[in-house]
Amino acid sequence: MSSGVLNILTKATGAVGAGLILYDAHNAGKIKAPMYEKNHKAEQLSERYLDDMKLDSPSVVKAKAKHHIFKFFVDENISEFFTTINGYCKGFGSMLVNNIIPFVFSLGALLSRNGFISKFCGAGLLAYGGMFLAQEMFGIGKSK
Repeated sequence: MSSGVLNILTKATGAVGAGLILYDAHNAGKIKAPMYEKNHKAEQLSERYLDDMKLDSPSVVKAKAKHHIFKFFVDENISEFFTTINGYCKGFGSMLVNNIIPFVFSLGALLSRNGFISKFCGAGLLAYGGMFLAQEMFGIGKSK
């Protein structure tokens, strides 16, 4: 096989690997974003509700102010936007960290200008994929 064809196959392997990992991380971020936002909103509302129900002193002004603050936090949605972004980033980042070895191999195969490093990373990516398939399809190396 000529060197040019082998380089193209290595770059294609790196591109496919990086694309699959980034797609998986994107979907993990999409799943984590609404869960993180809902958990944050529930914690915030329960804290504000409990704060609304208790008073340090018998003050009507404080009671009304606390009630209006609680109503504000029930109706506002600006913080939801930012917590959704934060949840997406956490989901994306955690999935990327879970797949760091194949991601580094993919980037090495795709972006390396050195032919040896590129081919080494492509071979490492193929070996990693082969180990994954051997574990999932044949149960080789899988703990019981």
